[in-house]
Amino acid sequence: MEREGRMGDSSYAGVARSQLVRLTTLTDVVYGVGLVLVISWLPLPEESLAGGTVWLFDLWAEFSDNIIGVVLGLLFSIIYWLRSNKLMSALERTDGVHTGLSIASVFFLLLLLYVVRVSAEVAAPSRRAGESVAVMLIGVAAGAAWWWARRKGLVRQGVSKKEMLGVQIEAFAEPMAALVTLPFAFAGELAWNLSWLAYIPIAAFLRRRGSKGHATA
Repeated sequence: MEREGRMGDSSYAGVARSQLVRLTTLTDVVYGVGLVLVISWLPLPEESLAGGTVWLFDLWAEFSDNIIGVVLGLLFSIIYWLRSNKLMSALERTDGVHTGLSIASVFFLLLLLYVVRVSAEVAAPSRRAGESVAVMLIGVAAGAAWWWARRKGLVRQGVSKKEMLGVQIEAFAEPMAALVTLPFAFAGELAWNLSWLAYIPIAAFLRRRGSKGHATA
């Protein structure tokens, strides 16, 4: 009976690790699709209002808003892929809840890319609020996934408490900062951009609180 129990546990662990590999692959595929979507935002010559031969840099200058969107989309994709890779590499296995939250986080990244794509065609306050909400949703889903992974023992052995604290701070500080920026989205571009600096004291507060918690434990 004990042998069968050990074999069952080993089989479950193997399936959970296989699910983690599949989740990582799915995440990478979605990020790849996101990059394809971003590059599709580049303007085509037939869209230009200029007559005659169209020069490439003239085309980009004419559609400068699209170029800015491409740059922002690329930056967001890189930043969140690096963060996703960091979170995934700290895990030994996954389960249904963690997988669902991770997929939701990637979906909200696509939502963020959508907001960036339409930013030149919607009201500025709406665009800023949309970006804040999308960033907040990404962070909430990713932070919840990490919290669940720690609670259920999905984190691989060898990851120190300090490393786990750093990941937790990064996961939760950003959505909290995004929530702070939301009302500033309607106060103007400068106020909204400056409000993102709230990330610094929020991260410091979470780091201090986490350090005290570990010291008490």
